[in-house]
Amino acid sequence: MESTRIAEQAEETGVPVTAAEEEQAGYALRTLTAKPGDPDAALVSREWLALVQPFFELGWAMGVRTGSTGVAVAGAPVDDATVAHAFAQLNGERAADLLARGWQDPQSAGPSIWQRVRYHGSLTRSHGIYWVGAIHAHGDPVSMLPTLRYDLCKLRGQTPVPVVSNVRQGSLTPLAEWLTAL
Repeated sequence: MESTRIAEQAEETGVPVTAAEEEQAGYALRTLTAKPGDPDAALVSREWLALVQPFFELGWAMGVRTGSTGVAVAGAPVDDATVAHAFAQLNGERAADLLARGWQDPQSAGPSIWQRVRYHGSLTRSHGIYWVGAIHAHGDPVSMLPTLRYDLCKLRGQTPVPVVSNVRQGSLTPLAEWLTAL
């Protein structure tokens, strides 16, 4: 009888997403975005994961609570503050920048940190596939636009080892793979 009253009260006021729901959603999101065969690589960038994670957690919690994914805080809707927080993550310049870069042609867009790239520049003996370990922006006093240069590395275990530095964007082909953990 008491549990019925608690559920009725929770239904009216909502309950924030619980730590267990966040953990379950995080595991599910990492599993969905992991590159098959390489647990340390993801098929999307860290920026995109950070952008969609609040919505994924919200959807996960709502699914759990309606019985679509299992029992957690069944019957209790997600509170308004959690929903507002998820939508707040899409506001501002950060989201606009991520969305703008995300719709660029992958062949012309510059790679991001810890994205895998194919190097095909003037150092022919270094041609191959690497991780972007650093991005350097150099100011151009004439055009006032930054010129980007990339440092590429390979991983030995969990240690990044520099291989090629000061690489122009035109010498790289970004691949749809990002490192998720070092």
